[in-house]
Parts: sequence; structure tokens; C-alpha cells
Amino acid sequence: MKLAIGMCWYDGPDVTCAGRFLDFMTYLGELRDRTLWRKQLGHDKFTELEPNLPLLDAGSPDAESAQPTALDYLRLGELEIGLIDYTRTSLVGKARELTVETALKWEADYLFMWDDDMKFEHSTFLRLLRHDVPVVAALAFTSREPFHPVIMTIKESTDSVTGQPMMTSEYVLDYPKDKLITNEDVGGLIAFGTGVFLCNMSVFKQVPQPWFESTGAGEDFFFCTKCHQHGVDRYVDTATKTSHKKWTSDFIDEKYYDKFRELNTDLYKKHFAELNGESAND
Repeated sequence: MKLAIGMCWYDGPDVTCAGRFLDFMTYLGELRDRTLWRKQLGHDKFTELEPNLPLLDAGSPDAESAQPTALDYLRLGELEIGLIDYTRTSLVGKARELTVETALKWEADYLFMWDDDMKFEHSTFLRLLRHDVPVVAALAFTSREPFHPVIMTIKESTDSVTGQPMMTSEYVLDYPKDKLITNEDVGGLIAFGTGVFLCNMSVFKQVPQPWFESTGAGEDFFFCTKCHQHGVDRYVDTATKTSHKKWTSDFIDEKYYDKFRELNTDLYKKHFAELNGESAND
């Protein structure tokens, strides 16, 4: 497997996340080494040797999921890692677009992309890969109040002025927890934020450019609508959790969101009723 690692940031990673980035790349390097040993030694000899090897990501809360299974090794084959770093554009959609173009030129099999202000467990890559779906995102939240999951439904409508078809989004505040979710789980066509996600590169051959550049909509929503239009199923793994850095030193994760929403019920009712075109009294 040729795995492209896409990092979209401006002038380097967020300083509070930089250490996690280096740790994750170390983990991936150790995972790659094991796939090489497996190829060199052969399956039977490597399987006999592996129990004596140190645990990958030892001491982390999700170390068990970070250990490759026999099926993982079959999927990974001889793992190659390509690091794609576009740091000199403040336009995140453009950075993502350039990242995909580079991954295609390298003939990558998968693209694992994340933003510089995200934290996640090292097991996230394998967790998402194990679903064996075209594109899947980890659970993420916005970094500005009122915080909410970056999970949406795509609404197909018509522009009242031009009469042209258009796509709008509706936020999903209540989502099924700790499972792989798709359209039927959110009562509509699912879309997600691309803060941490894994994509089979075949998607970018099935869906024509542009993939992320957009006007009037977030580049992640734009990507999901194009996937929908070209028959690509989309998923979010709400059991694979991330945290998103605020402008302060706090990180927004599922626990933070649940507590904040509990303490600000009126704010959520009013704000999201307005965003979704409803009355706060409905």
C-alpha cells in the first residue's frame, strides 16, 4: 500500500499539536517497518516472531487498536508512506486540492489527511482503514461556540433567484455514538468535516475536479456533495474520536461538547433553528 499523508496548515503545525504529529509519524514509521519485516521473513516466521516485539504505541489509551491484525497486514502489504506538506497557502481548499493532485501523481492507494489543530489517537489510521469503505471521517467538532459535531446532511433544493439546483447543509447535533454511520443513521445524505479523514484514491478518479475548492460553501461540504453527485458513499466513525483546538488552549471533544450543550440548551435551540431555517419554538 502507498499511503499519502496530507497535512494542510499555514506555516507549520499548531505548536500545541506539533508533538502529537511527530509521535504519529513515528508510529507510522514503526508500522511500515513491521510490514517490511513480514515481507522479508515470510508470513509464518513473522507471525512466530511478532509476539516478542514491543507493542506499537505502548501506553496510549487505545494501544490495543493500534496493533495491526492479520487482516491489516494483508491490506497494508509492504507499506510505503509519502508525506505531502503544503504550508504556504492560507486557503485550505486550495491546499487540499494540491495535496490530492500530488497523491495522484505519486499513485497513492490511500490519502490520510488531517488539519494542524487536531489531536487524535495513533490508532485512528488503522481504525478508519478497517472499515474498507471509500471515504470515512473520524468524529470531530467545531472549535468555535456554539460547538457542534462536524456532521451535516445535504439538502437538495432550488435557488429562489436563479431557479438553478443547489445544495444546502443542515447540522446534525444528535448522532449515533460509537458506530460507523452513514445516510440512514442521520436521516439524510451525510456530509462531514475533513479535519481527520481517510480516502481511497479511487474516489478522486471517480469524482472530477475540483474536489475541495468552492465558493459559498466550506470545502469539506463541497467535497461531500460532489461525492454524493458521483455515487460515492460517505461515512463517519463516531467511535474514532478527535479533539479540535480552540483559539485558547482548550480542545473540543465529545465530552466537552456534551457538557457545553447541556449547560447552554437555549443557545443551541435558537442558533441551530436559525441555521436550519426553522423557528426556535418548533
